[in-house]
Amino acid sequence: MPSDLADIPLPTFLVDRPKTTAPDLVKVEAAECPEIHRVPLGSLKAADSPRLGGVDHEHVEVLAQGDIEPILVHRDTRRVVDGMHRLQAARLQGKETIPVRYLERPASEVFIHSVAANVSHGLPLTLADRRAAARRILGSHPDLSDRSIARITRLSPKTVSAVRRVSTEEVPQSNVRVGADGRSRPLDAARRREAARAFLAEHPDATLNEAAASAGISVSTACEVRQRMRRDKGNSAPRQSAARGARDRNPGGVDGRTPDSRCAEHGGPRRAEALAKDPSLRLTESGRALLRWLNERAPDLEVGRQLMAAVPPHCSVVVADLANFYATEWQRFAHALDQVVAEAGEE
Repeated sequence: MPSDLADIPLPTFLVDRPKTTAPDLVKVEAAECPEIHRVPLGSLKAADSPRLGGVDHEHVEVLAQGDIEPILVHRDTRRVVDGMHRLQAARLQGKETIPVRYLERPASEVFIHSVAANVSHGLPLTLADRRAAARRILGSHPDLSDRSIARITRLSPKTVSAVRRVSTEEVPQSNVRVGADGRSRPLDAARRREAARAFLAEHPDATLNEAAASAGISVSTACEVRQRMRRDKGNSAPRQSAARGARDRNPGGVDGRTPDSRCAEHGGPRRAEALAKDPSLRLTESGRALLRWLNERAPDLEVGRQLMAAVPPHCSVVVADLANFYATEWQRFAHALDQVVAEAGEE
């Protein structure tokens, strides 16, 4: 096992992450061809514009007083994606051609790219324009998450969520959401994991493909569920044996706490102390960095239990979800370590 753990990914909520990049669906620049072409004005179709008020003629007159920058046009349909004001300004100048960059994306995404382009430069879209655009995107791409649509329209996720609720009857419903990282996530992920767990408990010899198909999850998720079940099964017997031994030695308990709670309290610090004495960690820069990192993030569960009384009832679900999220991230970290140990054993 490598002493510096350089190949082990840290839990994502514990590290400084770069700003999440938008999915390809809204990366207008990445979908544009860099080459500039000059095309006849008459060959272009009017934009499917997100502007409810249409073209602003005063803005067109301002643009007509200078050079016309290239506009964005969807190659397959010849429809203007971004640049209707510049197109009108070129006509006002008496031009016959206009510089164009082409968009290489499916026609179903043209409106999304139009919104994304118009909120980033030029004449700003109004709040009403952006809300209407969000409503329309929800209709054509209901699987996009609120954050993804918020990033496209420059609205807040809360506003997009409100638009989604108002549009529930009209907007097609989807059981998944495509996040700002481009990954699809089911809305009922916890229920699906539990279904996979139940299936594997009933069919211990089933393949991962069968478990994944039964619960509608990915094979990798089914693998995580199976490994967690094995880990829980392996840990339950020693814990039960230790608990029985503690009860036999001290049936009443000295401090009124269960043996499991005392084990949880002392097990962590003892393990951390043992790690701190390991020369492969203590005597290397990366090892010391790991020890500092673990020490800074060691949970103080006793303080947490005391603070539980301060959690308002209406916030308890959110706090519990947050705790479960942190626990899941740590579980992924532990799973990555288990894989390294397994691979080292195979070698």
